[in-house]
Amino acid sequence: MPEELTVAKQLTEAEGAAGIAAKPFIETIKGVPHIVLPSGNGCWQYKSLIDLLPTPPRKRGTVIVHETDSFIDVVKRQGSLAACNIYLDVDYTHNKVGAIAVFNDHGEDPSAAGWRDHRATFTPRITEEWTRWTTNDRKPMEQVKLANFLEENIADIATTEGMPTGSDVLTFVSRLEETRKVKYGSAINLQNGMVQLEFVEEGTTGTTGKLDLFRQFSLGLRPFAGGDAYRIEAFLRYRIERNTGQITFWYELQRPDRVLEDASKDTVHRIKEATGLPVIFGTPE
Repeated sequence: MPEELTVAKQLTEAEGAAGIAAKPFIETIKGVPHIVLPSGNGCWQYKSLIDLLPTPPRKRGTVIVHETDSFIDVVKRQGSLAACNIYLDVDYTHNKVGAIAVFNDHGEDPSAAGWRDHRATFTPRITEEWTRWTTNDRKPMEQVKLANFLEENIADIATTEGMPTGSDVLTFVSRLEETRKVKYGSAINLQNGMVQLEFVEEGTTGTTGKLDLFRQFSLGLRPFAGGDAYRIEAFLRYRIERNTGQITFWYELQRPDRVLEDASKDTVHRIKEATGLPVIFGTPE
């Protein structure tokens, strides 16, 4: 730093004028001790001894948190209205939500400048349930694979009026497992909103049967770990291969980006209400 170089230069001149033998010594500059060492030819070098202090002269560093309440707690303990700003970086379509609190930011006073090197970053962790459903969204599945997937994630089925319950879905799964070796034929739309598929069992008997298929179901998913669950609708789709009678299923989540946006906005609202600090959409440099 220029000031430290000036001090070292002054010390060099003073040593030379006094004719004192060149020996190392300690000099305190703005509360930070420095060791000043002779380097020959009347020159001096200095090295900061800040690491030897019991505590640093000011706060700096970055805390990384992944849960909303923890971020709020850190901000309330470290931030102040005069110098702290919260920056939000969100991209709902790509499941990206993040916040940075700069505790020593430039303040409200136009002449108040901050080092901006004391921060807390918040990146909520995406839950396993959200990842499973969004990763497999609109991906074709064979009959058995769909049955296994629904059975493994049955706890995410939400009970809403007019939609199949978790019990209804398990019944459907059991029927899928029972009708593995069949050829599907025509489909009939039922008055209760379901679809009835006719099938013929493979083999010499040619036994016929019917499979009732629901068109839509509801999920209750938590996008963020430690956050609330949100309702999201899904359509169950199918395709029957005419030549073989084999069936392929997939589901289509209805606007998961909006669910993530709602969860993000609720998180932002919680942060604003709990901290009372300015919130800026952007990223600090």
